[in-house]
Amino acid sequence: MRTDKKSGGFTLYEILISITIMGILTGLLSVSLFPLLDRAEFVNTVDLFKNTLRQAQWLALTQHRSHRLKSESGNLLLQRKSAGNYDTILQEKIPENTSINATRWPSFSAFGFAAAGTITLETDDYSTKVVVSPIGRIRQTEIQRK
Repeated sequence: MRTDKKSGGFTLYEILISITIMGILTGLLSVSLFPLLDRAEFVNTVDLFKNTLRQAQWLALTQHRSHRLKSESGNLLLQRKSAGNYDTILQEKIPENTSINATRWPSFSAFGFAAAGTITLETDDYSTKVVVSPIGRIRQTEIQRK
C-alpha cells in the first residue's frame, strides 16, 4: 500500500525486512566475535601477572627488600618481606575461569636476583606459561589454544 510518490518514505515491509536482515547479520557477527573476546580477557590476565612480576622486581631493587608473588583464594598477591614475614601490599582479583599453577612462586631479592619459577595460566580455551629466570628475566611462552 503506497501513498503519494512524492512522500519518499519506506513501506512497513521494507522496514521489517531491513530490520530482520540486520538482526541476522548481528547474530552471526556476535557469535564469531565471542572467541576474540575470550582471548582478549585471557591476554589481559597474563599481562596482569607479568606487570605484577615487573612491579615486584622494581620494588625489590628500589626498596632493598625482597618481594614475591603468591595466589590465594582467587587473588594475586604482591608481598614484601618484613621482619621474616611477608606483608601483602597489592591484591588483584583473578578471573574465576582462570586456573593458576606454579612450580614455584617467583620472588625477587634486593640485589636483583630471583627465585626462579614458572606460573601456568589456563582457561577452558587457552593456556600459557610465565617464566622467571634466576637472573630476573620475565618471559611468556606462546598462548596455546586447546
